[in-house]
Amino acid sequence: MTQPYGQQPGQQPGGGYPQGQGGYPQTPGQGQPAQGYPQSPPYGQPAQGYPQSPPYGQPAQGYQQTPGFGAMPPAPPEYSSGPIPRPGTATTASVLAFIQAGITLIPTVIFLAGLLGAEGGSGSDAALGWTVVIFQLIGAVLLIVGGVQLLGGKSRAMIVAGAAVELACSLFWIIRIAAIDSQGLDVIDAGKGVIIGFAIFFAIMPTISLVMALGGTTTQFLQSRRGH
Repeated sequence: MTQPYGQQPGQQPGGGYPQGQGGYPQTPGQGQPAQGYPQSPPYGQPAQGYPQSPPYGQPAQGYQQTPGFGAMPPAPPEYSSGPIPRPGTATTASVLAFIQAGITLIPTVIFLAGLLGAEGGSGSDAALGWTVVIFQLIGAVLLIVGGVQLLGGKSRAMIVAGAAVELACSLFWIIRIAAIDSQGLDVIDAGKGVIIGFAIFFAIMPTISLVMALGGTTTQFLQSRRGH
């Protein structure tokens, strides 16, 4: 049987080779995609399975937008300006100042009563007594006012001055009592030891209060409170 002109053996009329037994797969027609391959999208549309590019000027999904030139991130909380809470050193220094002021006022009142009741309240001993009483009163007042100011974060100048006056009074009593001639009497020596010991104890709390008031944490506390 004669095949039509241009038709190959085994080729079906009007189409390609038959599929299946011994033949070749049919070639898709013009404009139809081949089976097993994704169809190309129209012009301007993204292909399926691929992420779409974002519009110009917008960040891609999954990425954080970079801040503009000159933008700075916010500072961490620990570096933020502002007043800080009162540290324990400032509280302890103020409390010790109040206690020291109370301890100072007790013997000061006793000495004042003795000076007022003594006959012949003139002379070097009376002048020395009045000087000690006045200094101890000044020291007690400075400690009270300075403790209040330090608790409020205002200043530490008065509590430092009060502690210095208290230490000066303690040193005065140590030197004054040590200079007394005991004349070889054990009772006098024992009395001198007790008074000197009390004067040393009298200097412990103002020393601690002074150190804590001048400490680094108290300094930072006062600096943070300035202007607030």
